[in-house]
Parts: sequence; C-alpha cells; structure tokens
Amino acid sequence: MLKRFKQCVMPLAALAMAGAMGAASADEIRIGVIASFSGPYSNWGKHIQEATDLYLAQQNGKVGAHTVKVIYRDVGGNNPARARQLAEELVVRDKVQYIAGLEFTPTALAVADVATQAKVPTVINNSGTSGILARSPYLLRAGYTQWMVATPLAKWTAAQGGKKVFLAAADYAPGIDAINSFRNAFVEAGGSVVGELKIPLNTTDFSPYMQKIKEANPEYVYMFMPVGPSAVSFIKTFGARGLDKAGIKLMATAETEESEMGAYGDAAAGIVTALHYSATGASAANQAFVAALRKKYGADSIPNVASVSAYDSMKMIFEMIRATDGKADGDKAMAAIKGFAWESPRGPVTVDAQTRELVQNVYIRRIEKVGGVYVNKPFKTYPAVRDAGVKVQ
Repeated sequence: MLKRFKQCVMPLAALAMAGAMGAASADEIRIGVIASFSGPYSNWGKHIQEATDLYLAQQNGKVGAHTVKVIYRDVGGNNPARARQLAEELVVRDKVQYIAGLEFTPTALAVADVATQAKVPTVINNSGTSGILARSPYLLRAGYTQWMVATPLAKWTAAQGGKKVFLAAADYAPGIDAINSFRNAFVEAGGSVVGELKIPLNTTDFSPYMQKIKEANPEYVYMFMPVGPSAVSFIKTFGARGLDKAGIKLMATAETEESEMGAYGDAAAGIVTALHYSATGASAANQAFVAALRKKYGADSIPNVASVSAYDSMKMIFEMIRATDGKADGDKAMAAIKGFAWESPRGPVTVDAQTRELVQNVYIRRIEKVGGVYVNKPFKTYPAVRDAGVKVQ
C-alpha cells in the first residue's frame, strides 16, 4: 500500500536531515498534529484538538524547562497524499520532533515512511487496523484495533448462548479486521457465522443489505462502519426494516459514540457494544478528565475515543520528551516509551515493549438512558486486552 505514496514532495535525504536537526530552538519542542478539521469527519479534529489543548494547558505548556508548541494541520478526511505532504512539511519546514493525529489507516500508512526517514516518533490517534505499526519502528498507537474490541465482544456473545451471527462491515482494512477477528473468536467459542457482507465504503443506503441479513435469520448482527453518516444510516435502517422486531440483536464497537446519539434517537437503544473507553466510566481518572473537558469547553462537551486517544498521545509524547531531555533523538524516545504504563481515563494502559501496541481494558457496554440521554453504559470488563491480530516483532 505504501508504494503508491513513494513520490515524495520532499527528498528523503532532506527528511532525514530535518529529523536530526531537532527543535526550532533549544527550549521549544514542536509537535505536529495532522487531523480532519474540515469535511465530513471534522468532528474527529475537534475532539482531537480539544483534548490535546487540555493536556497542554494542564502541563502549563512545558516539560521541565522545555516549552511545548503544537502545530495543527488539516488533512480534511481520508487523504493519504495530503497526509504525507503535511508530515513532510512539518518535519522539514516546521522542525517538529513528534507527530500525532491521523484518524484513518491510509493516512497513517502514508506517514510511515516520513517517520522512518526522519526518525520522528509518530502517535496514531485512530486506526483500527492491526499490524500497521510494523510499517515503521517510529509508529505508536494511542487508540485501539478492531481485533482488540471485536474479540472480547465475540466471546461475550458466545457466553450469552449466541450460536448464529451475521457479520457486516465496510470493505476496507479495519472492516476486514473486524470481520476476521469476530469470526475467529466466535467460531472458536462454538458459534457459527451464517453470513458476511463487505459493504463499499461510504455507503449510506443499507436497505438491500438488511434484506440479506433478515433472510439469513441470525440471532445477532455484528457491524463495523466508520463513525459518521454510514454508521448512523446502518443502525437506523436496521430498526426501520424491522430486524430488531424480528428478534435480531445488533452489536457494534465505536459506531455509537455519545456525540452521535442525537442522530440515532431511539434506534440505538439496547445495542451492545465493545470498546476501550466510555465517557460514563466510573474511574477517578475518567471523572476528572470529563470534568476538565466540560470546564474548559462547556457542560455539553462529551469526550469520545478521539478525545481519549489525543489526550493519551500527549501523555506518551511528554514522556518521550522527558526521557530525551528535549533532544531530537527518535531512537532514545522510542526506547523510553516501550513498557511505559499509566492510569488513563480509559483505565490502566501499558505500551507493549515488543509490539508497541497498547495493552488496555475493553468494556462491554449497553446503550441506556441515564439522566434522560442515551449513553454507552459499561457492564463488563475484559482486562489487559492485547491485540490478537498482530504478531510479535
């Protein structure tokens, strides 16, 4: 996949030299954040920037004697060529020592070569595809993979006595991972998959697919769609076509985040999901995180997976800055972050020393009304989950 991005805007030699030059000045560390601040996925950029700015403010914008400056760049959605161009500009022109953001697998892959050539640690805020960290020794992940969340959900489904499941996912890398991971765990637990659909990305009319699902007569449907219009349409069509009334139960992962609940109305009620974070989590760290966001951005502010990944990506970057005393040393920074553990708003988190993937809790949640609004309420925890889809490097 990387081959299509080989035509660089900047020569690779220039990237390597820029990466070695370090910060713009002795006491200023620059972090580049590439995210979608415009277009249909601008909500991702909004959450990422708010949580990033919150963390920066809580640290008074400093790591020891070093001032930290965040430079935001708008990738405008799933645009790999633009992501690579922005990464090159951030390294060569803006002299960043770290990169974060990158909501989509193709944009994360597009930046991998830049991270390698410039030796710039890059923290991916959201990409559900397993194995992408192997594309560069300077990649980290502050989010999760579909294998991490679908595997516990499949085990939970089997534990409820579920025997027949239909799988439906968007036809791109994270969607394929979603299908494979759920199928593997569910079949291993004694269940059977009665049908699979790989649906073109950005589909919004799901009526024909609902008929195929209904004809297969499953007990459960596990879906994966990118958060936004596709996810909303799938869930609303599921109810409109009467699959819920036919006794078929719908399950998901991140599609039902709280910021989308207004679009779903009652259609999402009762859906069971699996994810590494819920804004309603009862831990002291999460309550403090939610309270701080609302104090800074208003009482209606609702953190989601983008918020917590951005917040934790800054935690990881600040730790690397500490370990290198602000010097541009990507190898030392990466060595320091391996095995790093902390208490995140999502729960206890560790950077696996071998794979660089996060080890974290996954919560089984049910959409219920709390205080008159729908939320993803956790009711079961699978602790210290590792990505079953990645091989130890």
